[in-house]
Amino acid sequence: MKKFLSKMPVMIVFLSLALVGLVFYIVMLARPVSYGMTYSYSHVVTEEDAALFGEEVGTEINMDIKIKNDKKMEMTTFATSGETAECWLIRNGNKILMIPEGIGSEEEYDTAVEELKADEELWNAVWNGEEGMPVFEVNAFGMKANLSGIDIDLTCTGAIVFASIWGVVELALITFGVLSLVFFLKDRKSGATQSSESPAVEQ
Repeated sequence: MKKFLSKMPVMIVFLSLALVGLVFYIVMLARPVSYGMTYSYSHVVTEEDAALFGEEVGTEINMDIKIKNDKKMEMTTFATSGETAECWLIRNGNKILMIPEGIGSEEEYDTAVEELKADEELWNAVWNGEEGMPVFEVNAFGMKANLSGIDIDLTCTGAIVFASIWGVVELALITFGVLSLVFFLKDRKSGATQSSESPAVEQ
């Protein structure tokens, strides 16, 4: 293993993979939204939030949200049966606003967003939660919102699993890269020392 790692091509490959992998890992962790992955929420209805969910106390509520892009998301809610609906959204940094029903085409969506942005006071009020519209704070690992005083926290398990697995892979790449560099330098130093100690050839 030491002989294998001390080779220059091996060292270059491991260090390159470690660097590229690290950049990719940082980007994935820092991204504001895990597009295409599912954010999940599970909750047993209590007396406090029965009216909000419209279900009987003790009913298990599940919610899955998949953000397709910066315009559309897919939401599945189910207690006794599942129901999936696709809806529009507006993303503002790490915040997401679900658009109320009534907007059909993308042209209608674009028009509605432009009108909302044109009214700076209303735009700021919406994102501050002053208009009564649920605003979700989102990152790569979860989403959360406060609906009528009830906290809704969704978790992106896929992103968490990816971060854990890739973290182990990246650690291994860095370890082998560093070992390869150390062995390569030692091998080169050892070779240089042996050359300098070799007796001169007699003329």
